[in-house]
Amino acid sequence: MVTPVHIRPKADEIYLDCNATTPVLRQIAHAVSHTMEQVFGNPSSSHITGLQARYILDNTRRLGREVIGAGSGHLVFTSGATEGIQTAVLSALSHARKRSDAGEIDLQDTVLLYGATEHKAVPQALAHWNTLLGIGARLVAVPVDQNGLLDLDVLSHHLPRALMVCTMAVNNETGVRQDLTTLERVIRQAAPEVPWMVDCVQLLGKGNLNLAASSIDYAPFSGHKLYGPKGIGFLYVREQRPFTPLIIGGGQEQGLRSGTENLPGIAALHTLFELLLDEKQQVFKPVSTLNRYREQLLAALRSAFPSLELNHALEYSVPTTLNFSVRGMASRDIMDVFDAANIRVSSGSACSSKVTRSFVLDAMGIEDWRSQSAIRLSFGPATEQATVDVACQRIKEAAQALRHSCLLLSDTNEDFDSELDGVVQLRFDAQCCYLIIDRAARELAVIDPIPQLAERIEKLVACQHYRVKAILTTEQQGPESTAAMLAQLLCASGCDAARDNVGWPLTATADCSTPVECQLATEGCLLVGNRRLYRVGSRQPIYLLSSPIAPHTEAHVDFAFIGEQASPQLLNAAAAEHTVLCPKWDESFTIATRLQELNDMPCGCQLVDIGPEQQQEWLRRPETLVLDVREQQEHQVTPLDLPAQVVNVPLTRLIQFIYDHREEFADRPVVCLCRSGNRSAVAAQVLSRFGFCNVSHLAGGMALLG
Repeated sequence: MVTPVHIRPKADEIYLDCNATTPVLRQIAHAVSHTMEQVFGNPSSSHITGLQARYILDNTRRLGREVIGAGSGHLVFTSGATEGIQTAVLSALSHARKRSDAGEIDLQDTVLLYGATEHKAVPQALAHWNTLLGIGARLVAVPVDQNGLLDLDVLSHHLPRALMVCTMAVNNETGVRQDLTTLERVIRQAAPEVPWMVDCVQLLGKGNLNLAASSIDYAPFSGHKLYGPKGIGFLYVREQRPFTPLIIGGGQEQGLRSGTENLPGIAALHTLFELLLDEKQQVFKPVSTLNRYREQLLAALRSAFPSLELNHALEYSVPTTLNFSVRGMASRDIMDVFDAANIRVSSGSACSSKVTRSFVLDAMGIEDWRSQSAIRLSFGPATEQATVDVACQRIKEAAQALRHSCLLLSDTNEDFDSELDGVVQLRFDAQCCYLIIDRAARELAVIDPIPQLAERIEKLVACQHYRVKAILTTEQQGPESTAAMLAQLLCASGCDAARDNVGWPLTATADCSTPVECQLATEGCLLVGNRRLYRVGSRQPIYLLSSPIAPHTEAHVDFAFIGEQASPQLLNAAAAEHTVLCPKWDESFTIATRLQELNDMPCGCQLVDIGPEQQQEWLRRPETLVLDVREQQEHQVTPLDLPAQVVNVPLTRLIQFIYDHREEFADRPVVCLCRSGNRSAVAAQVLSRFGFCNVSHLAGGMALLG
């Protein structure tokens, strides 16, 4: 299918990942540029150029004190919040080490306290300096309740033996805001002198600060979280509290942090502080406006995703963060289609099932499925109403694309014309599940179902009104197997009764003619549309899918679903050179394989190694075939407008595409393309192995299309 396309320009981007980083405001970028071009002196120099630089440095520090309400104490410019955290932890633990060496305290049975939902920089810094300084304290993560608020009883219990307490003002994943007034009361009642650090990164610009009126000892901040550039931040240190420089050698920052100051970054903070202090400015919106934005976005999300569940209580959160999960949908599917719609959000947990889920949501006791599929949408206080309006419209478009792909069920009777036909490969980690679909007959069979994909398959059946012919497995399994459970879910759709625990239906006839290439005994066949599915073996069977049935022609083996079977001898007797072998496990993303590869025979081609300029030239040629390997919903939201022929072939449908077109496109120039370049790299490797001899892929993905 050739599709016309429009790629939205950068200016059309809706950026809703501000808790990760923010764009740089125009006036802040101008301040950085001006400083780099005109005020480039070293603040430590005594000449006029140096004095001009010193003025910016000193005035920024003065404005910063006003912003955070710190008339006394130190305000030290750093490279960012991570350096500030490291400095605070080093200072507190060095102080404890000195007191122990002087015999003032006993380090035995001491603890280092931090919130269980703290940014990973905090516990890792505590562990690092605890080991390096030989403190030997025990790290204790203070638990939180389901609202993300710290357990004050546990905190109070450990405080008498604490060498340091680390909490955060606002959580970066959920936006949950701790009650710092109550925390201070609890901490100072039990441990008046314990060093207390509060990560204030996500609070700046979203709430009032008056650090001089509190007993917070250390407060790190970061510029790039509030429309400044990366590489600049600052650390507040309360007067007379322990301090040990992290960087020494030069005496800058009154000896508290050596190294020539990042004056362009400090100038950025200067402009930021001026905006924050200007009561007449209209860049940063009041809390009432930010709350209205959140309500509008949440209404759009709930309309698009009726099964959406929030992972935090709004009353305990700053108004710029929404963390949610959609029942039955992986965060990756939502992120990918949002990205295609030019909406930038992030996964509240990992986007790969191989990586840890959201430790923040786990600590809050949120259900597993919500922790695994969380999405974080975060905007900044400079967000405009027009941006929110466009975001809501795009969310609606993205949800419509997900419904067309049957990943999101509609509450109406829409009958979407799915493009799925033939063999479809679904994956979870390295495990593969196969759907055999006959689009015209509305029939489907499942081979080697995976528990994590059961709901997705159920949605597809309901969406397309498939009649399920069989739920099969290549493993010996009992009645509690995934195949058996999925069969129970789909019985209403027409599952035939199975004659054994691997799902082979009673209706599978015993008098089917065996495929030409198969030299092994088959146990009848099952019709899925106009193809025959054969079973070979009983305890750990393999399944053979024939070519479409035609009058006066013999059946051939197009696909073999081999489970964990890797015996060349058995597979040589069951399949042919042209057969696509589909394994159950695929650690290295080979997608599928061929008999020649199992027999260690040379086959396939090498990827074409061409430079970016030649690759772009290929994309301008009508004879080039561009394989857009993004999922159907991504392609629908942002199709590709190129002179070359564009075909949407997600990795799920790649093996069927290879079988259908390996002779037609074997020598044609092919460029594989996806969002980031990861999926296209996989597709290009697979195509070359299967004999497509003029294949390249666009490293960097959609970002490289102008």
